[in-house]
Order: sequence, then C-alpha cells, then structure tokens
Amino acid sequence: MSTAAHTTDLTRTCQNPVSTAALVGALESAWAAIRAQHTEIPAVVLIVGSGSPTKPNQGMKWGHFAALRWQHGDTQLPEILISGEGLSREPEAVFTTLLHEATHALADVRGIQDTSRQGRWHNKRFATLAAELGMSTTKDDKLGYSPCTLTDITRARYRAVITDLTEALRFYRHPEPTGEGKQRTNNNNGVSCECECPRKLRIAVTAFEEGPIVCAVCAAAFLPEDIDRDTYEHPTFATGTTTGDDHQDQDDADDSEDDPMVFYDPTGERYGLPTYPYKLAPGDLLTRRQLRARQLRPGGQDPAAQILWRRGKRVAYLYRLDLAQPKRTATAAQLAAIHKALTARRTCPDCGQVKPYYIPRRTGTCLDCTEGTR
Repeated sequence: MSTAAHTTDLTRTCQNPVSTAALVGALESAWAAIRAQHTEIPAVVLIVGSGSPTKPNQGMKWGHFAALRWQHGDTQLPEILISGEGLSREPEAVFTTLLHEATHALADVRGIQDTSRQGRWHNKRFATLAAELGMSTTKDDKLGYSPCTLTDITRARYRAVITDLTEALRFYRHPEPTGEGKQRTNNNNGVSCECECPRKLRIAVTAFEEGPIVCAVCAAAFLPEDIDRDTYEHPTFATGTTTGDDHQDQDDADDSEDDPMVFYDPTGERYGLPTYPYKLAPGDLLTRRQLRARQLRPGGQDPAAQILWRRGKRVAYLYRLDLAQPKRTATAAQLAAIHKALTARRTCPDCGQVKPYYIPRRTGTCLDCTEGTR
C-alpha cells in the first residue's frame, strides 16, 4: 500500500461523519422560498454563528441582517446571521427569524429606516413591512415592534418549508457564559437643592458631599428640599484645627459661638441690616421658607432683617409678614405646559419611552439606550 493511499484511508477512518451541510442547505432553501414570494428581497450570504450576549444585561440574539457585508466577484451581498443558540427552538420560530431578517433586507432595498438605537429599536415602519411579509408584531418596551409571529395564512403558505427545517434542525449551539453582571451603583440624577431665594439646581452627590455651594444672592447654601435648613449641619461647617497666628481668630470665633447675642443688632448699626441671633427673631419677621409654609411670598419686598449664626457664616434673610402676598396659583394652562415640559425632559429621543427620571444631558439618551452603546 502506498503512502498516499495509506494517508487517505487514515483520513476517512478518523473523519467525523457529522455534517451541517443539510442544516445550512435547509436555511438557504427557506430563504429562496421567501424570495420566491417577495421578489424585492435580495440574495444573501447566510451564515450560522454565535448569538450569545457579550454583556450580562443583553439578551440572546436570534438573527442579524448586515447590508453589503460580502463580496462575490463584482457584486456585494448582504449577510444574514442565524444564531446557533436559536436553532434549539421550534422550526417555526427559526423560520420566523428568517422572515424577520427578510423584513430588514426589504427595508434596506427600499431605503427605509426601520430601526434605531444601533438596530435594537424596531419602529412602526418595520411593523408595516413585517405585515407585508405575513407577520404580526407586538410592541416591546425595549425592542419596539421586534417580536413577530406568523399569521395563519403565512404559516400555511410556508408549511412545506417549515417541515424541511424540522428534518434539518439536528444541531444547536450552547450559549456562552457571560459572568455575573455588575450592579449599577452610581446615580446620574444627583441631588435637587435650593437656596433661600429660592433658586434651584441639581448637584452631583459627590459634589454635595465635598462642601456647601452658597448662593451669591442670598448667601445661603443650596440644600435638598427635604432637609430642615434650620437644624441641618453640613460636615464642612464644622470647626477645623488651626495653628500659629490663627489661634487668636479661633478664640474670637469660639467666643462669638458661645455668646449668640453678639449677633443681636436690631438697629443694624453693626451689620448694616437689623440682625438677630438664631431663633431670636421677632414673630412678624419670617424667612422665605417660613412664608412658603404659610402659602405666602415676599411679594417683591426687600429683606427687612437677617439672622446670623455659626460665627456669622450662616445667614437667613427675614421679610415682613404684613407685606407678604399670597403665593401665585398656576392656571390650568400653566400646569399643563409644565407637565408637558417635564414629560419632554423624561422622554428618551432614541427609544421614545417616558422614564421615571430626567434624561441625562451628558448622554442625551436614557440609561437603557446609553448602556446599549457601551
């Protein structure tokens, strides 16, 4: 026996007789049957590959369409990927995936934008094309009109094709492990704070913890609305350690802290404005917060006095109660406009969903859409 003949015998003996040719052939025959019914759908290169997610928060991919991915002579051909993991499903589900990808192919031929968000969100134009190919769609919160099912007429039309797939689906791919997902720990929305004016701003949690942000108009710190300003003590307001020449200033500050009456100046001779220690202001002078609790507002009047405490670092302006005016009540039209504006701030421009939080300006999209682009 020659060496060549011996090598051939070894190859035939060791080669595994299992072949996926029938599987790929059945998928290509199914695509040809779809093209026979819908002549606009192009020829494609059909492959079987991995549909496992690359991140723990992603779902399994059953199929994928990519335009002009292959070159055949002078012709560019699109690609249809059928996931090996999806071959473990029922034959009708596999055929539905083929028809789903055929919908994308038809949209590509007609120049129709049928998806957004990197191809994840399927819009109403996709649903219209899917109905043209004989499928009914339902809307998913994250994928749009991606979920498809065959209509009874379509199921009967392709019954022989689905039967051929039943005989060929002898293989499927095991999903790849993705590991444990990392839990989200940050909050992009920050903390909503207001001063005594009151003006409002949103501060990152880390920025708020670093120290107070003080309003240049009322000299009050921006604090969350649910915090009692009169009793709250920010850590950065605590007395720090001093050395050298700072000892005398520190001693003076300690004296003023021990004697709150140092801020008692009802005539304003010392501070330029009638000044009172903390919790010792007259009852007819109220802060903005106290007025707001009574459904009142300053009404354009200037501060009549002020409260100083914490060595003069904290100030709250006082307004005359007799000059205060009732808070304005928004009209129905104003409330509707505010509701519309706030809803717009919570609506993602990519997926169109209204979220329970404001869309971060840094990304311009909701957290789900942002996570999908990483």
